[in-house]
Amino acid sequence: MYHYSKGAKTYTKKQRILLFSLRFLAFFLALSLFLMPSIKIKDKEIQKPIILIAQDNSSSILMCKDSTFYKTKFLNEIEEIFKDLKSDYEIKFFRFGNQAKEISNIKEINYKDNTTDMSELLQMVNDNYSNLNLSTLIICSDGIINKGISPLNQIKDFSYPIFTVAMGDTTIKKDISITEIRYNRIAYLNNKFPLEIVVLAQKAKGSNSVLRVMKEGKTLFEEKFSIDNETYSKQFNTILNADKVGIQRYTISVQPVDNEQTTTNNTRDIFVEVLDGRQKVLLLANSPSPDIAAIKQAIENNENYEVESFLFNKFDKKNSLKEYNIAILHQIPSSNPEHRKLIENLTKENIPILYIIGQQTDMPYFNKVQKGLQITQTKSTLNQVTPILNSNFTLFSISTQTQDIINQFPPLQSPFGKYNLSANLQSLMFQKAGTISTDYPLICFSNSNLERTGIIVGEGFWRWRMQNYLINQTHSEADEIINKSIQYLASRVNKSRFRVICNNVFAENEPILMDAELYNESYELVNTPEVKLTITDSKGTKYPFIFSKTINSYHLNAGVFPSGKYTYNASTQFGGSTFTASGVFYVSTQNLEAINFVADHNLLYNISNQSDAKMIYPNQIKQLKDLIKERKDIKPLITQTITNKNLIDQWWYLALIVLLFAAEWFLRKYWGSI
Repeated sequence: MYHYSKGAKTYTKKQRILLFSLRFLAFFLALSLFLMPSIKIKDKEIQKPIILIAQDNSSSILMCKDSTFYKTKFLNEIEEIFKDLKSDYEIKFFRFGNQAKEISNIKEINYKDNTTDMSELLQMVNDNYSNLNLSTLIICSDGIINKGISPLNQIKDFSYPIFTVAMGDTTIKKDISITEIRYNRIAYLNNKFPLEIVVLAQKAKGSNSVLRVMKEGKTLFEEKFSIDNETYSKQFNTILNADKVGIQRYTISVQPVDNEQTTTNNTRDIFVEVLDGRQKVLLLANSPSPDIAAIKQAIENNENYEVESFLFNKFDKKNSLKEYNIAILHQIPSSNPEHRKLIENLTKENIPILYIIGQQTDMPYFNKVQKGLQITQTKSTLNQVTPILNSNFTLFSISTQTQDIINQFPPLQSPFGKYNLSANLQSLMFQKAGTISTDYPLICFSNSNLERTGIIVGEGFWRWRMQNYLINQTHSEADEIINKSIQYLASRVNKSRFRVICNNVFAENEPILMDAELYNESYELVNTPEVKLTITDSKGTKYPFIFSKTINSYHLNAGVFPSGKYTYNASTQFGGSTFTASGVFYVSTQNLEAINFVADHNLLYNISNQSDAKMIYPNQIKQLKDLIKERKDIKPLITQTITNKNLIDQWWYLALIVLLFAAEWFLRKYWGSI
């Protein structure tokens, strides 16, 4: 403050007070930073209520007298209504049918989907928006659901209202249709299989018709019938003979009646895969165990397999094993020396083995007869281990239902010891001991020299089956683990160095997906060369494609094809040789919308009523705006966050200090002191 006392005569009293105040305040604010002061900052965010509008895009919407209205005026009205609400609400559009999808504009609706899956829409909405300010869902539909689960079960725990707009026509028109077909999708050569067909006729009393089952232009079954009621239903039963190996296409048709509204639901195709024989499974146990009955029941539920189970000391076919396609050995090998001869014979006959190991397993000999997994035990004890699914497993896939339930299965009793895994071992599941996750395999597979081996590292599968039933009232998920394992092990190993993997049958709205694999002479996957593929339809039209390369193989999405029979031929060149692969696939017509086109407004009413909302009709669509605005539970979501921030980090605080010093300097200069 020396300057003020020395030059006091230069300033007036008010000037001295102002200059002193500026400098004092600047120094005070600057020195305060040594105390690390902080301030509380409040941030308020306002999230608009989210309104989702989901439009049914299925073809049944247009199977009524108001089809022109639904294609034009109806969509325009929806667009106009929600354009007015955009200032106060966040609006998003969806369509559903074959697939639920968010769209940018309601005009993307074309009513061309041939299935309706409302459950996928509801699941998508709940997964993506339940944690946001979702205020309401509006579903515009005719209520005809032919895919997925019941929406009424799905919305029980939803916390937002679901308004429905009841489209379509509930009037029953004159029509005859094939509503249901029951058949085995797999049959065996020279076996007979049943076929059940349900025909429904509406408003066609007094008419006559004929049901036919045909294959390759030949009539296999025919029955005439008279319709004696306004609502008439009849089940037809016949037995067909599986006389040819491969995918067999059967056409089922019912003769139209006069003045029928549509004939698109009068014909349906089915595809049956005829195999050249069931595979036979040998289930051998060292001693009685509840696992044996559980595994046998799991296999018996799969019509592709025939299973025979024995205790080893009662099995008299040890030297004649050729009739079996796969062997499941429970606690074999044990200390019994005869087990060694059995395994030698199985190996000699190239029969794949699924080992189930436990307390009685002779571990040193087990390590000797297979090289995929080596377990070294210092003492013969068992661990209680629960399963962890390996997300990187690639040998086969299991359903999402099974994936979801695996972590609820009780523990297996698994050998305790040191585990060594070979490079060609793949684990379907790992072991979890208590809370410790390990990379020790629980269920694993190895493929050495094209010989397949499976190992279940633990006993107690019967507990999995029981737990499965307690949770879902079915054994399906536990059974799938056994059956998929057997299917992989028992499938004939394709020793060709070039192969194309493709489904036999695709739905009409399903993309044609293919994979290709190329092996070098050491049977290692390579994908250096280009792989070309040509798809040819029944008219001889060719569609050329080139496979995309993946990490070490190939993949192709050929897009969607119309219904019919197609052949494909793939080729590539590698190491101076040309490799080819060929096959056949079918695209089946799947217009489920044509089976039933009578709108189900009762379903829509129940959806809205259950969610505390309202169902309206298309001519009341303008009421939606008022219905939404009247609801007190549809309002913005205000969130406030409070954060503590150090003043030293605030630019404005530092700027204020600089400004105070600058103001003092400027005034002194202005008043002539500097």
